[in-house]
Amino acid sequence: MLWGRAASRCSMPDCRRELVIDASETDDPSVVGEAAHIVAEESNGPRGDSPLTKEQRNLYANLIVLCNVHHKQVDDQVMSFTVDRLIEMKATHERWVGTQLADFDPVRQADDELWAGYVDEWGTRIRLNDWTAWTSNLFSPTPALSFVYLGELDDLNRWLFSRVWPASHPEVRCSLENFRWVLNDLLVTFREHSEDEPSGGGLLRTEKFYKIDRWDQELYGRLAKRFDFHVDLLHDLTFELSRAANYVCDHVRMHLDRSYRLEEGVLIVERQAGLSWDSYRNEYQDDERSVQPYPGLESFFEVRGTRDVAIGKGRPPED
Repeated sequence: MLWGRAASRCSMPDCRRELVIDASETDDPSVVGEAAHIVAEESNGPRGDSPLTKEQRNLYANLIVLCNVHHKQVDDQVMSFTVDRLIEMKATHERWVGTQLADFDPVRQADDELWAGYVDEWGTRIRLNDWTAWTSNLFSPTPALSFVYLGELDDLNRWLFSRVWPASHPEVRCSLENFRWVLNDLLVTFREHSEDEPSGGGLLRTEKFYKIDRWDQELYGRLAKRFDFHVDLLHDLTFELSRAANYVCDHVRMHLDRSYRLEEGVLIVERQAGLSWDSYRNEYQDDERSVQPYPGLESFFEVRGTRDVAIGKGRPPED
């Protein structure tokens, strides 16, 4: 919203330079502008004496796009650049963009803002900033999820299914739908053999359903194979969910925001292997990067062994 409404230009009236320099044949794009705080993020910063909360100080209403030169000027010369002056400067610049720039498309801008809201909501609901920690429960020898987060994942599944998608950026839409298909199959598979954690703690954990109350070596062996297959499948579906989430982030960077999660980097998962934990970076490869990389559970049985990381392969033992 901030950069789009400013047309990626400095909001200083006598500047208005473009702040994103296109890539060359040998170099990446260069961003020479910054999102400047009107009221400083910290109370001891420029114009920081304000009743605004920390959250409010980082919202669109308190930010203005400036080139790096004028960002420094407004923060150095706070008596000249007051809160009221910067608010008016921002409003004036956005009116100028909307009325004077021929290539500014208000419909496209509204769509991009809707997309940005969807992406932010998805990232919050799926806990992107806590990805390694929460997925590690699914990678234990007996995969687990908390009751609370299982409910949140169910809500996310329904939320994605019910979105009204803008017509723009179909690639972003397809990547989010691909993510939902993986999530749905992971949740269904997890619930198939889950039970309350005996020790409490608000967890659902995969039931050791091979434990039977009588001696039956043939049945025990058959159930043990099914249990191992089930756990391996949950691990492979969690790897796939990580691929699908990284795929969404890739498309957001390609079509909406080139800087999206560049500082955080790709999502990493950790899987317990014996007494240690191994780290994995899961991404769709080459010809897997299609409109729908995840083919559904039935086909996933066959293709999961070809992914960048795979624990199991093939169909369930009873098949």
